[in-house]
Amino acid sequence: MEALIQKKHRLSMKVATLYRFSALIFSMAYGFLIVALLQLQYQLGSGDIASYLHFFNQFVGSDAPELSMQQDGAFRLSIFFLRDIFNVEALIILSAFAFITSTIVAYIFLRNIRSEKYLILLLPLFIMAFTTPITQALFSSNIRSGIAFTFLMIGMVYLRGLPQLAFFGLSSLIHFSMIPFVGLYILFHLINRLNFDGIKLNNTFTFILLFCVSIFFAITGGIVRGTSVSSSFAYNILVFYVAILIIFTSRKLIKNVYGFMSAGMIFIYFTGLLIDVSYIRYVGNALLLYFLFLVQEGEKSKIEIFTVGFIPFFILTSSYMFSNLS
Repeated sequence: MEALIQKKHRLSMKVATLYRFSALIFSMAYGFLIVALLQLQYQLGSGDIASYLHFFNQFVGSDAPELSMQQDGAFRLSIFFLRDIFNVEALIILSAFAFITSTIVAYIFLRNIRSEKYLILLLPLFIMAFTTPITQALFSSNIRSGIAFTFLMIGMVYLRGLPQLAFFGLSSLIHFSMIPFVGLYILFHLINRLNFDGIKLNNTFTFILLFCVSIFFAITGGIVRGTSVSSSFAYNILVFYVAILIIFTSRKLIKNVYGFMSAGMIFIYFTGLLIDVSYIRYVGNALLLYFLFLVQEGEKSKIEIFTVGFIPFFILTSSYMFSNLS
């Protein structure tokens, strides 16, 4: 009997090792895809990556400009520093950042899938969620926010206490757009703490509180550093469609920290439309956080509904992206 138990234990260990290895290979494949998309954007002169490289290519050798150490200036100076240390082009440095961040985030998500059964169920949605243009741009174009989001994900999933706060602080320093994520994460745990202490907050009140806090973040962000809305009406309709799927597919949404944050980012995005401040980049983050919610809490029927419902958004946005690239 003991020998049989040991044999099953060894088998489960081998399966777990195989799964970790497969997740790593799949994540690295996604990282190479992101690098390929980054190179394509550079060749076509589109996206943030084109403006970054246009800036860096104006300066050769150690001829770096004087830049502020705040936010984007610090990031650009770090690229100059790494370029000089390794004696490579800025494109190589940015590609390395894109590969590392996309691989790490994809691996985190794959490793959080509960079982092989759920892996098969979630794999189609995983592929669509990570390759849809609004998400892959987080890693292939918006390099700095991708780095910040990676630190945020590591802090939320793996760390607690002071190390977690340190990663949250670093993430927010790299890109101020991470501050609402940290705020919503803290708010969720404060609500849970109140429930634990005996003060019961029902779902309706929690939703209203989340909505109000999201409006606060949206307005504050617009005042501090806002850019006008540039996305088309048709695209906003598609985002609205996905937002409806996210918010109404599962009642457990605000009971999970990632679902709670996903809903909050959607609220911020639509508040931005009303006050003419663009938060379009948050949609990709919200989609990834919602996927992690489905990984942890999603029921089979809810996962299937969202997967089927997400297909039109994926096809239409991907078609639009490829038509622009052709």
